[in-house]
Amino acid sequence: MDLLGRKPAPQDVSVTPYTRTYRRAVRELLWRTQYLHTHLDWHDTDHWIETSDAPMRLAWQRDRLVGLLALSQPLGGSTWIRLAAIRDQADPAEVLAALWGAFLPLLRAQGIQQVALLLLRDWLKPLAPQFGFRYVEDVVTLRRDPQPIPAPLPVAGLMIRAVEYEDLDRLTLIDQSAFSPPWQMTRAELEQAERISAICTVALLHEQMVGYQLSTLYFDGSHLARLAVAPRAQGAGVGGALLTDVLRRFDQRGVGAMTVNTQSTNKRSQRLYERFGFTLNGYDLPVWAAAINPVEDAT
Repeated sequence: MDLLGRKPAPQDVSVTPYTRTYRRAVRELLWRTQYLHTHLDWHDTDHWIETSDAPMRLAWQRDRLVGLLALSQPLGGSTWIRLAAIRDQADPAEVLAALWGAFLPLLRAQGIQQVALLLLRDWLKPLAPQFGFRYVEDVVTLRRDPQPIPAPLPVAGLMIRAVEYEDLDRLTLIDQSAFSPPWQMTRAELEQAERISAICTVALLHEQMVGYQLSTLYFDGSHLARLAVAPRAQGAGVGGALLTDVLRRFDQRGVGAMTVNTQSTNKRSQRLYERFGFTLNGYDLPVWAAAINPVEDAT
């Protein structure tokens, strides 16, 4: 405000695509701001920015970077908001409106029908509805404390082995058939996830690959990051066999606790995990989504 108590007039916000020229300004913004949203799964921020070819837009007031917005690579008509940041001194609603408006033509041109948002930070909650986002469901977390591992149901012709690099194309197809948008993974995401995993195994039924699991280690246990079974093999005990196998592998390492995330609406997966001793721990994350109209609304 000035000496008369008047707010300064808002400055025009311009939007540009990200290029490496702006890397230092982006890092400085991400380091300093309290208005930050990151949902990068298998990547740290620097690595994701440097290696991803996902779309990112930068917002400027004069020559000062005041915000950024980055989405995942589109898949199945959906995309996720992966990264958002607004400079502390800027108006979050004004800057996000400029960034969102710049993205809409691109989303329509690519045939995107839905943009999903894992609402991790409170500052986004009052802003998200302004851009058409609505609550959809929760991602719930279940935890299994050390306990005896149930015996798997016998599955004739089933073999489980460690993943090989040559499996990734097939695993990508399995993943994208097992999950619906926006929960599917691209091949690049799956490759990065396998790279940082502690244990990744595949299931073969009568010598045909039908499923996989991917797990990581953290400070006091393991995390089942992905469990996917091809639709034609679901209900045959493949998921339970993969889960039994990875629990045994971690048990041999002296790791007894495991966590897993799933959708609150996915009751089938929750029943599987509960059969193995997993219980909800109350750490739920809301998922919001915005539907993208194929044509621009008339004004």
